[in-house]
Amino acid sequence: MRDAFPTLVATGTGLFKAKGSKFHGYAFPLPFADETAAERAVARHLEAVKVDHHAARHVCYAWQFGPDRFRAADDGEPGGSAGAPIHGVLRSHDLHWTLIAVVRYFGGVKLGVGGLIEAYRSAGQDAVQDAGISESLLMAPLTLAYPPNLTRHVMQAIQKEGAQILAERYTDRCLLDIEVRAGSIPSLSTELKNIHGVEVKNPTAKST
Repeated sequence: MRDAFPTLVATGTGLFKAKGSKFHGYAFPLPFADETAAERAVARHLEAVKVDHHAARHVCYAWQFGPDRFRAADDGEPGGSAGAPIHGVLRSHDLHWTLIAVVRYFGGVKLGVGGLIEAYRSAGQDAVQDAGISESLLMAPLTLAYPPNLTRHVMQAIQKEGAQILAERYTDRCLLDIEVRAGSIPSLSTELKNIHGVEVKNPTAKST
């Protein structure tokens, strides 16, 4: 299971000029690993860009959530001349949970499909470079329940996988809340379940 994704550090901007036309690029980080929130953020960011550039002829964009969800829009430009090269910027950096929008102000001279591809790609690339790239991890919480005499074995198992302890509670059993990289869940769960007397509750992945 993939649990590490390149994402933007912050919002970035870029500008590319060609034959009088100006291409303003914007790169937005989206809520990580939350498609519903990311969809709302895309709509909000695009609306804000359109309001700020109400006189522009085109607002083209591409977004990519996880490995299998993306969209590219040409917004009136020739097919494949805007949205696809913007999405190409996302793919070239393996960027996920990211939106890139590029606003075009027409300068009176047609650039042709090749010129448009270069302009939209360059504006998007500049915006990404301005934003900066880091790595986001998909984490999963687990709650463990076990008798006190198994504490040493449990601690050895979770330390081996680099899990972090979030909280400890004690009743007639030890209750331990931990967080671990989602990709480590299968191996850690198997190891813990092999310790007779340890109960592992199902994880729900989240981001960090």
